[in-house]
Amino acid sequence: MTQQMTSDNEKNSKMLKGIIIGGIIGGALTLLDSRTRTKVKETAVDLKDSSMGMIAQVKENPGELKDQMISRFKDASTTLKEAISDAQSLYEMVNEEVLGRVGEVKDISTDALSTAKQATGELKDIGSKVADAGSQLKETNSKKHNSNTSSTSADINQNRNI
Repeated sequence: MTQQMTSDNEKNSKMLKGIIIGGIIGGALTLLDSRTRTKVKETAVDLKDSSMGMIAQVKENPGELKDQMISRFKDASTTLKEAISDAQSLYEMVNEEVLGRVGEVKDISTDALSTAKQATGELKDIGSKVADAGSQLKETNSKKHNSNTSSTSADINQNRNI
């Protein structure tokens, strides 16, 4: 087991060395481009200047810098508290207005579904009544047609005898 841990440590060590060497090579290749070198140099100079300015300001008047920092933190804290309060108000409004009405929407949709089912049943009843009426009309037409056919046959036979 210790042999496996040693093997894992060696692999991790080799991997770390590879990452570091890759980073150094990548950084060196990047600096071959003159625009990148110029940008890195400008950024380093700006960082140095701002650090030196801050250090000088701390040396000259540490109390004032401390007061400024405290004031900034208080302002940021106040702004953050307002944002949290606004977020809570929004959350409450959403809960009351949106989620509270979900129940109403559910009730309305249940009523609409019930009405639709009832209307479907009534339409089926109406459809069967229309079908019955159609059947009755067909029967009436059949009877009339049969009686007309038989009376027409009788008339024809009578006319032949004359």
